[in-house]
Amino acid sequence: MRSGLRRFTALGVLGMALVLVVAACGGDDPTPTPVPKAAPAPTATPVPAAEPTPTPKAAKAAPKAPAQPKATATPRPPTPTPEPSFDAEAYFKGKTMRLLVGYNPGGGTDAQARYMGRGWSKFIPGNPRIVVTNLTPDLTMRNFVNAAEPDGFTIGIGATPGIFDMYESAAEFDVGEQSFIGGSSGKESFWAIWNEALPYKCLDSAMGASETIVVADSVPAATEIGANVFLTSWLADQFDLPFKIISVSSTGSASQMLMLERGDVNSWTSATVWSQLPRTRPGWVADGILQPFADLSFPGTTQGANSEGPFTCPQVTTYMSDAQQAEWLTFNAPRTFLSKNVWGPPGMNVDVLGTLRKSWVEAFTDDAFLADIAKFTGIPTILQEGAEGQEVLRSVSKSFADNQPRFKELQTKFFNKYL
Repeated sequence: MRSGLRRFTALGVLGMALVLVVAACGGDDPTPTPVPKAAPAPTATPVPAAEPTPTPKAAKAAPKAPAQPKATATPRPPTPTPEPSFDAEAYFKGKTMRLLVGYNPGGGTDAQARYMGRGWSKFIPGNPRIVVTNLTPDLTMRNFVNAAEPDGFTIGIGATPGIFDMYESAAEFDVGEQSFIGGSSGKESFWAIWNEALPYKCLDSAMGASETIVVADSVPAATEIGANVFLTSWLADQFDLPFKIISVSSTGSASQMLMLERGDVNSWTSATVWSQLPRTRPGWVADGILQPFADLSFPGTTQGANSEGPFTCPQVTTYMSDAQQAEWLTFNAPRTFLSKNVWGPPGMNVDVLGTLRKSWVEAFTDDAFLADIAKFTGIPTILQEGAEGQEVLRSVSKSFADNQPRFKELQTKFFNKYL
């Protein structure tokens, strides 16, 4: 393994975490959740873009733990290798790729996109030009990429896998059908508070307290409650936290930091940005302006220190019963098992997709590329290969679909309780 790189074998990590959590629940559910079959890898025949088929919704009323990939080593589907007849150099040479970001400039996702715009191209045969475009809100960007020609020249970068997003009323995509190219980071997630506005240290100090913790998200209706605000609402509901949501139009990191500075909110939930803060807001951590409140990371992972200081609050599972851990994982896994990731429209030609996947691995195993992206963004790198990532997305999104009745019940509850 090269320096600066952590390789994320998602099926193994996700499988072990799910097995451990479900096993901890004892005899609550004696019937094991069936393991979903992996969807077949793309064939060599180009497939035209199609309207995404909505993920079927389960009719069961009771939630169950996510489908369990086996904890034993699972062979990864091979990255498609372009056929000898496909001339990748000629296909990409002189062309422009558009990399779309669903957030305003200045956040963690935008920073990664900006670096990829200048650093990834040299690993793609023909060295195409990569232009970064901010198209907000994130749902609009995802719909735009989903409807684009599957030629590899219009792709998107997400801050999350997008599983929560595809259940919003305006969504026109299914993440399981996207042409997944690769992931660059994931698993860490945090909740932090503005120190001068709140008296709390970690989550347990706010249980049953009275000083209201305020978060912001775009929530025009109960069905629009997304991943971050859903997870903080779940914690507030389970642990009697004084909690409030304000609905805003823009929710990216740059907007959130501005709202903190203006006093519109006093807390913030994000992922890779904790490591980036010393670059975007020097002194916030070192001077205690923004302080840790809860570690929301994927089970088995912790939110590490950044260059200004440690993340001092424990994993939220520390406070949970076995039953709470099972439900937490059901809704936390789709948000935190993978963070920054790049994909294209459904039905991408296997040769084009294979070329982009191969170039992704080459970039994220290159010492100079890794050193430069770490210097530019401040974000730790975890390589997620494309073919495996595609299978994990299908597995986790299927599990999330199976738990839709409970998810919708909680969306309505949180909207009425906290908005």
